Amino acid sequence: MNDPEGVAHVIAHSDSWFGIHFGIVIGISLMLGGLVALSRSISDGPAGALSHLGLFAATVGVTVGLILVTLDGVAARQLAEQWAVAPADQKPVALQVMLANETVNFALVSLLTSPSLGSPTSYLDSLSRLATSIQSGWAGSPWPQAPDQSLPR
Repeated sequence: MNDPEGVAHVIAHSDSWFGIHFGIVIGISLMLGGLVALSRSISDGPAGALSHLGLFAATVGVTVGLILVTLDGVAARQLAEQWAVAPADQKPVALQVMLANETVNFALVSLLTSPSLGSPTSYLDSLSRLATSIQSGWAGSPWPQAPDQSLPR
C-alpha cells in the first residue's frame, strides 16, 4: 500500500495480470447479460418499469467497471513494464505516471462502490421483485413465481 515501487514491480512482473483481468471482463459481461435477461423477463406494470430503471443503473455500473478493469489490466501493466525497463534517471517519472493511473483506478472504484451508483441498482431490483410478487398475488417471496394450481387463491 505504501510502497509504490513494490506495486509497480508486482504489476510489471506478474505472469497472470492480463489473464486475471480478462477473466474479470468476461465475468462482468456475463453478469450484464444475465441482468438484461432478467429485466426482459419482467416487462409488465410497475415491476417492468423498475426493472428497466435497474437495468439502466446496472449498465452504467458495468460500464464504469469495464473501464476500471481495462485501465488496471492493460494500462497499469503497460505503464509498470515501462517503469521496469526505464533508465534510472527516468524511473521516477515513469513511476509517477503509473501511480497517476492507479489513482484514477481508485477513483473509479470509489465511484463504482458508492451508494449513489451501487444502491439504486439494488433498490430498483428489490422493488421490481416486490412489485412482481404483489402482481402475482403473493408477496411472501421476493422472487416471481408461477401460480401453484394446488393451492387455493
